[in-house]
Amino acid sequence: MKRYINILVTIVICLITLPVYGGEEGGKLRWTLEECIDYALENNITIQSSKISIETREVNLLETKSSRLPSLSASASVSGNSSRSFDNAGGEFSKGAQVGLNTDVPVYRGGIINNNIKAGEIELDKARLDVEEAKNDIVLSITQAWMNILFARENYLYYRDVVETSEANLERTRALFEAGTVSRLDLAELEAQYASDRYSMVNAKNELDIRITELKTMLDLPYDTDFNPIYPASVEVPDDALPAFEVIAQEVLALRPEIENSLLSQEVARIDLANAKAGYLPTLNFSASASSSYSDIYSGSFGSQMNDRLSQYFGLSLNIPIFSRNENKASLARSEINLRQTELNARQTRNDLLQTIEQVYVDVKAQQARYEAAVEKARSAGISYEYQREQFELGMLNAIDLRQSKNALLNANAELIQARYSALLYRKILDFYRGQPISVGSGHAENISDDR
Repeated sequence: MKRYINILVTIVICLITLPVYGGEEGGKLRWTLEECIDYALENNITIQSSKISIETREVNLLETKSSRLPSLSASASVSGNSSRSFDNAGGEFSKGAQVGLNTDVPVYRGGIINNNIKAGEIELDKARLDVEEAKNDIVLSITQAWMNILFARENYLYYRDVVETSEANLERTRALFEAGTVSRLDLAELEAQYASDRYSMVNAKNELDIRITELKTMLDLPYDTDFNPIYPASVEVPDDALPAFEVIAQEVLALRPEIENSLLSQEVARIDLANAKAGYLPTLNFSASASSSYSDIYSGSFGSQMNDRLSQYFGLSLNIPIFSRNENKASLARSEINLRQTELNARQTRNDLLQTIEQVYVDVKAQQARYEAAVEKARSAGISYEYQREQFELGMLNAIDLRQSKNALLNANAELIQARYSALLYRKILDFYRGQPISVGSGHAENISDDR
């Protein structure tokens, strides 16, 4: 019984620790947008590489901090010697040993050591900001891919409903044709409309499959993984008013890591300039050593010789640069040029970010206006089509005119779907730049079935 209990506990622990993304259905992994983002942030290669850079900067900082510590080394050697005397009368083989202990302490380096430590700490902060930038990029990419899937899915569902309606209209027209109410030409037009609608539905389904594959590839999932997104039950349309652009710009500049990263790059350049100036300053170094030796050509035991021949040394060395073949001058000039370049890079980063935000801000307003216009256009096209369909069923309109009205309605509804998701995508991008978490829709919708 105890054995069975242990087996049961082991199974329960394994089940609890298994990674689950939205559950499984029919052997397919089902993921929400939030789970896709979490998985990408944890497994994306670019982000992983950026995290490794943090570890490298930590090791570099440890090395830099240790450069102010004294060095200590020990040495030991044994030797043998055989030589002839000056009259070539024959020599004697002798053996010996030497031991030593050496230390070196940097006393003054013109502030270079402290500067390098400060620069190392800043470089570590920059590495962490690089990770945040990489995360922001992948979140935007995943969100855009997800919105493309939602748009493609709604487009497919729309054309699937269109096909069902078109099929019902075709069956009704066939009945009218058999009753002699409509002509063969009218029936042929409805058959062509049905075939066209099915073609549009197949294209929409293919587009949905392509978009799902793109997201799967972006997540670096294995090719044989059956990836199945969990779609939200409803997707909101942003219609609330936007703050003034100046307010949004200040929010973005205060939050985005690339701005802080560019400012830190300037700080590192200033430290490099200080180090270049320190090349003109003198340096002071302390060194000390202790050594002793033994040789069997001398009288006395090993211990007594090591004690008698012990020597100690210590000293301070001052190095004053007088002329370095313009090396210090060139180093200073390069540091000044690099500082000016980092200042320009920081300005460019700020300008690029503001231009991006301004473009997104304009796109949000434009796409919102486009969506509102598309709603009105689709409403008018729907009213027109219903009116002309009634006329067709009464025999007052031919199938060609009805088909033209149907195509106008299809185009209007397709533009409405596109305008809706474009408005939502740009609004989500703008909100993300403002530091707001990304969330699309609420609840979970049922999975769409395969084509008939």
